[in-house]
Amino acid sequence: MQEHHGVDINVSAVRNITEKHAERANELLCSLPKEKGVSSQIIIEMDGMMLPLVEYKESDDRRKSKSNLWAELRVGAVQRVNELEWKYASSFASTDDLGDRVSQIAKIIGLTEEMSVHGVGDGALWIVEQGERIAGQNYTHLIDLFHLCEYFGKAVRAWCKEEEVKQEVESLKETAVERGIERVVSELKDNLTNAPNHEGLMKCLKYIANRPGQFKYQEAKEKGLPIGSGKIESTHRHLMQKRLKKPGMWWKRKNADHMADLRTLRANGGWELLWQEEKHQDQVKIAA
Repeated sequence: MQEHHGVDINVSAVRNITEKHAERANELLCSLPKEKGVSSQIIIEMDGMMLPLVEYKESDDRRKSKSNLWAELRVGAVQRVNELEWKYASSFASTDDLGDRVSQIAKIIGLTEEMSVHGVGDGALWIVEQGERIAGQNYTHLIDLFHLCEYFGKAVRAWCKEEEVKQEVESLKETAVERGIERVVSELKDNLTNAPNHEGLMKCLKYIANRPGQFKYQEAKEKGLPIGSGKIESTHRHLMQKRLKKPGMWWKRKNADHMADLRTLRANGGWELLWQEEKHQDQVKIAA
């Protein structure tokens, strides 16, 4: 404003204007128009990230009643198969709230009751639960391959030296994708005989056993579906952390929630909705 119009606006005014529009973002997210086109399948990725918050208790001196904490912001990303564009949702509230928001965005891009939904993520139970809330029996969940490799890394230490870990993990990774998770489990159990109490090996086997049907990498690759949740990881960085997780920055929960909605609205192509509504309000005031 100073450079182009010669108007000097103080920091407080900028913050107040931003917060005012951010409060409206969640409502406008519900107003996004349905997209045209048809798709046979939708991809959904969900995950949580920690953000720095500040809370105050009632006190004459707010500096003495301030407490800093970290809270989880859950984020979802949705895409039609074989398309480039993604849509997003976020929530500081419950996992059900995020699921509802993801479902709403999925319907905007064409989700129907008959459409299959491919989910990719880590082993968090809430992600699978929300996927099933959104698509029921049409939802299939795939454990992120690179997340599984973290368990492989701890398991292979039961029988190989440190310098051999990377090679062994790559071998198990290739086996999981090309020959199936059953073959991986067989190899792990073969080594269990010589290291029956190895913690990393036991945890890996338990992790796989507790998630039946969630390691079908070869089937996903044949269908051209992702086997890693890299999209949601990058979403954390470019959509949320870039604005909400800067050095020394601590947020009130309400303001962080509104700002997350504002970032999501812009990423979903709804930025112009803010200004259309603002122009409408201005016209009403002028007419009055």
